[in-house]
Amino acid sequence: MNEDAQIHTIEGFAAAALMTMTALLVTESTVIITPQSELSLDVQLQEIASDALVVLDSAPDTAIEWNLSESVAAWDPTSEATPDGSNNLEVLDSELGELLPSLVYNVDLAYVENGDLMVRHAIIHGTPTEDSVVARRLVTLSNETVEAAGGNWSISENEIRVVEVRLIAWQV
Repeated sequence: MNEDAQIHTIEGFAAAALMTMTALLVTESTVIITPQSELSLDVQLQEIASDALVVLDSAPDTAIEWNLSESVAAWDPTSEATPDGSNNLEVLDSELGELLPSLVYNVDLAYVENGDLMVRHAIIHGTPTEDSVVARRLVTLSNETVEAAGGNWSISENEIRVVEVRLIAWQV
């Protein structure tokens, strides 16, 4: 019997086992993090926030009490929300709370008045973190919509005001 052949066979098995163990050790002990993983989470969060605004803006009257346009029309632009939770958009806040149960959010309203850009806090639930996203939706107000909602906007008969609803959302 050829003993060289047996030793070469044993060497081959030992080398194969060593290479397999090395490959297994390397692949199991490393964590692969792609740079897009954080970006994909931000994109998902952005989509969730945008979808919530779209749902609120296009929901039928039978689904929710007030849609986004009616909520903004009923808002009092002379008052601003405070960090203690007082705001005058309770209906919008409760609807957003149902649509975004796992997120923390703030809502700001931006509009132009007398040539100046006004940004008002409408709902405040905390201080946004570094990974927060902003979803935007434009709402058009006329004197009719404001009067129907009982709002306090100063819009003349032929005027139209565009209000940007900014939903700032983040995860805790």
